[in-house]
Amino acid sequence: MTTPVMNERPSLDQVVPGEGLAPQKPRAPKPSLTPYLLLLPALLAMLLFVYGPALLSLIGSFFIIPLSKGPWKFAGLDNYESVLGDPLIQQAAWNTLVYSVATIIPSMVLGLLLALLMERVGRMGWLAKTALILPMTANMVAMAVVFKWIFALQGGLANQTLAIVGLAPFNWLEEAETSLPTVILVGLWRATSLCTLLFMAGLTTIPGSIHEATAVEGIRGFAKLRTIILPMLKPTVVFVSVLSITGAAQVFEIVHVMTDGGPLGSSEVAMTAAQRVGFEYFRVGEASAMSFTLIAILLAIGIIGRGRSPKEES
Repeated sequence: MTTPVMNERPSLDQVVPGEGLAPQKPRAPKPSLTPYLLLLPALLAMLLFVYGPALLSLIGSFFIIPLSKGPWKFAGLDNYESVLGDPLIQQAAWNTLVYSVATIIPSMVLGLLLALLMERVGRMGWLAKTALILPMTANMVAMAVVFKWIFALQGGLANQTLAIVGLAPFNWLEEAETSLPTVILVGLWRATSLCTLLFMAGLTTIPGSIHEATAVEGIRGFAKLRTIILPMLKPTVVFVSVLSITGAAQVFEIVHVMTDGGPLGSSEVAMTAAQRVGFEYFRVGEASAMSFTLIAILLAIGIIGRGRSPKEES
């Protein structure tokens, strides 16, 4: 024998005159600590290995830090003044500027042209795209070792190629006149791959109807690039510019592996100079001041780029 199911009568506050039962409000989920517990190991690792050392380095940039046991001596802004007046660092800053200009502008132009070309390729387009993206995905230390062999004086692929056409070999990496241009060439190879990928992504945001309309109007070639594509790619251009500047200013692996800043500082850049000042000359406070001067410059560039991007999009 089954017992009848008694329906619960609604309370008076649930009844709306003329409408019946009032809609039930969804209950807010109870706060849970599980997400925070899952994030805790990563947060602790970042605090221990990223933010903690960064804060310690910032504090150390205002002190003279003896490597032997002893108290830190407050130096104020002396480390920053020493950095700005050091001939080695001035040369490194100039080389970084030359490297940036020589890699950023050509890589953006080549990246845009290659991205436009990739839109026109046929069935074998995937192969060309893979070849263009590989430099960006490859380990830069390993690639620097390969290029160091390519430009080696004895047995290098570059000099062997010159010998085939009857030209004398060059000492690409150990001559002051050729060391920085050689490093720039490798940096351009890497940066062009990144710019190509980003511009390919940017081109996909242009609606197909735009291309159809320009074809109907007879707008093609450079006129289409100047009047249609570039204006619509302005947010992408700003993003690529900021990313390229920050990447060029922080170049380290290529220079460190291929030339180690030599000869005579001809290929020294900001990051290799900071590493040399801190770990070879043991002027840790000045090395920290160099690092945070570079960080301040890059933050300023990023803020300017972020401020410009929404205006371009609007």
